Amino acid sequence: MWKPKLIFTGFILITLGICLCGYLLKPPLDDFCTGIGYLPSNRATTSVQAVKVVVEPLWGRHHVYGIFQIDKKKCPPGQPVVLSVRGVGNYCEVVGFDPVQDFEGIEAPPGYYLTRHYIRTRTALWLSIQGLLDQLRQPRNWTLTYSK
Repeated sequence: MWKPKLIFTGFILITLGICLCGYLLKPPLDDFCTGIGYLPSNRATTSVQAVKVVVEPLWGRHHVYGIFQIDKKKCPPGQPVVLSVRGVGNYCEVVGFDPVQDFEGIEAPPGYYLTRHYIRTRTALWLSIQGLLDQLRQPRNWTLTYSK
């Protein structure tokens, strides 16, 4: 009597495990944007490269980001920006309201501040499965674009 229940329970657990693995290993559906219509079209745009990139997806959330040095006068906090990561996509974001002058050993020169912009940890894990983690670690592949 207990054998059919045990077999059924085992079947259900294996099925749930396979579904969970399939969910975690599928490419993430990020909220990509093209940037068209997000930044004002009547103003010139400026693009800056990341000063430093931190890619440690196995540490959990908020451990895959780029640090950017932004001009205070051209891009004040709260302004819309487009984060572009080569091989990953574009993300429509807003510059954080907590800009810093010194972060992780990087000091911003006068008139500039530092800001962090993240990509999903799941995206970084997916890229690591594809063997593209080294590409993600290159600061030249991270660009932040904003309107002046």
